[in-house]
Amino acid sequence: MNLVKILKTSVVITVIAIILTACGGGSTKPLPPPPPPEIDYQQVINDVISEDVPGVILLVETPQKRFLGSAGLSSLETQQAMLVSDVMPTASTGKKFIALLAAQLADEGKLNLDDTLDTWLSNDILSRIEHSELMTLRQLLNHTSGIFNINDSEEYIFLFLAEPESPKTALDFLAITFDQPGDFLPGERFQYSSTGYILAGLILDQVLGEHHSVALRNRFFEPLGMNATFYRGIEKSQGDFISGYLKDDGEMFNTKMYLENTSEASDPVVSSVEDMALFLKELLTNDNLANEAVRNTLFGEDNLITLDANRKIGLGIMLLSTGGKTIYTHDGINLGYHAVNAYIEESQTSITIFMNCSNPPFEVPPTVCRDSMTTLFQQILENEL
Repeated sequence: MNLVKILKTSVVITVIAIILTACGGGSTKPLPPPPPPEIDYQQVINDVISEDVPGVILLVETPQKRFLGSAGLSSLETQQAMLVSDVMPTASTGKKFIALLAAQLADEGKLNLDDTLDTWLSNDILSRIEHSELMTLRQLLNHTSGIFNINDSEEYIFLFLAEPESPKTALDFLAITFDQPGDFLPGERFQYSSTGYILAGLILDQVLGEHHSVALRNRFFEPLGMNATFYRGIEKSQGDFISGYLKDDGEMFNTKMYLENTSEASDPVVSSVEDMALFLKELLTNDNLANEAVRNTLFGEDNLITLDANRKIGLGIMLLSTGGKTIYTHDGINLGYHAVNAYIEESQTSITIFMNCSNPPFEVPPTVCRDSMTTLFQQILENEL
């Protein structure tokens, strides 16, 4: 369901050295290898479009070049072409907003990431979550709390489908995890769980004395000029977003109406590829946004969890190591939308991809939409590394 899982066996970069030598006398010097062919990213994303992938937006930006392009449709019903400026829910790529806000508040002395949840949350919530008395905010943010993942429950989908015009917030989603057994004792190991971020959002509300969407806007969106970004369901007056599609039993379903009125911190924001690329780059390079202490909290070596030889995860962000390069990334999948947001540190390369499709819920075998995103991301990485 998450690219963290998909990339377990992917992103293998092959370097082929071609040495050309001239025919004839021994004094002839070898010719230099030819430059690699330029990849036409517009053609690449054009080729991704299929009956399973309605539309794609791609941004690839380095200090030397910039590609921003789109292909396909943002709406199958109206046949509206996908535009580079279109915005959509970014699913779990938005977790880094929540993690950064928590890290900033910790740096300001307003909270301690290693305090247990009863520091902020009431017993009527905690008494219905197994092992909650042992969980810390840090464990919620780095997926080591052991809390049941609502994304693994059919009730999660039913909640979206029921009365889509009615607002649904964190407590509605959190109720799905009530009285469910924990997957393991807090701190025992890593296991991805969006539920931890829903709880983290409630904690931030308690610390701030207001919904954390206000802090996201005041601290991140407005100072960085992220004019296309807003908190889904909470800031509906800030804008609209494109349709998303889920293919099931051979039919494409428009899922937009089911997300318009939902809001929770594991999947918080609607945004554009340019805004998402900007935020990740600023997070890694702008000391005013994240100072050294905050970055250390998020992804300092001592605060990373090793997943395998090439992957580590911090708070709201994953680090891939390949070809001697470090890639900061997070992907997201929700009903009808799939996003990838990445930054290659050494080359200062931003890569952000949106697709307005997703695989059916709980589908284990690979699906065209998910495979298309994985393949496209790999192809771009291989070209940019």
